[in-house]
Amino acid sequence: MKFRTTNFEILSQERKTILALIFVSWISLSGLFAQNKTLTVQISNIKDDVGQIAVALYNSEKEFMKTRFQGKITKAIKGEAEVTFDNLPAGSYGLSVMHDSNENGKLDSNFFGVPKEGFGFSNDAIGSLGPPGFEKARVDFSSSKTISIALKYL
Repeated sequence: MKFRTTNFEILSQERKTILALIFVSWISLSGLFAQNKTLTVQISNIKDDVGQIAVALYNSEKEFMKTRFQGKITKAIKGEAEVTFDNLPAGSYGLSVMHDSNENGKLDSNFFGVPKEGFGFSNDAIGSLGPPGFEKARVDFSSSKTISIALKYL
């Protein structure tokens, strides 16, 4: 028994093929446009080459200075250093940097709470009697960019 194909069935198959190709192309192109970008952080005013520079990246006001989203550590080099965060999704971030001279993983302070090691924040933000709020340090990130943070020593 032979089946006869009508023009309607052929057209329907062609439509399915065309729709499938459009869908696959759309998925492929959306992947290209949705690629994550790079945030480069240039740290300046490093007073010496003792210890390490720790950079913390926070992705929300709620987590700022509590739980970092990502972190990077590099050897301290007198003058300037640079770290790069790759594959970051677009969004708002706040950054903190410290010159951890003794490599104990924390910002050491004196009896009065004044930092004994270098520190800094994105936008070179400063707080009153402590770190700045997220809004002062917030960096809006939608494409690859470079930001600068100058360390402060008290």
